[in-house]
Amino acid sequence: MPHPWPTVSLLFGTFWVIVGAHGTHAALRARRSLRLLGAPGVQMVGEVANDSRRVGPSYHPPQIRYQAPPIGRPDAPAVHTYRQVPLNTDAPNALHRGTPVLLRYDPRDPRRAVVVRRKKAYSPTANLAWCVFCLVAGMVGLGAAALL
Repeated sequence: MPHPWPTVSLLFGTFWVIVGAHGTHAALRARRSLRLLGAPGVQMVGEVANDSRRVGPSYHPPQIRYQAPPIGRPDAPAVHTYRQVPLNTDAPNALHRGTPVLLRYDPRDPRRAVVVRRKKAYSPTANLAWCVFCLVAGMVGLGAAALL
């Protein structure tokens, strides 16, 4: 009777390579959203005011609500409430109404904002590190399958 270890290690390696590649792609897409802003940005906690919806043939992206200084006065206190569509509407985060989010806005134009992550989610950098670890574990599993 042949040993099942080559098959088990092949399945293990394939699973973790797929998980790692999918997660790495999503994490890199989340990190790319910060480049859409074009500035380091100011970190702020906000919430999703309206989730995405489709009305007939038109699509309405989600809106976020946050407080920032008025336009043209970056040194003023953050008392003005903005309700904007984030620049990264294709973010991998599920943006449902009432969900707290961590966002960054451009201090020169507070209307420009990107969602970094949901409040209770991994940061894009930590997610990228975990996914690369899964990818390496999968490669080790595939290497073990090749040696067996």
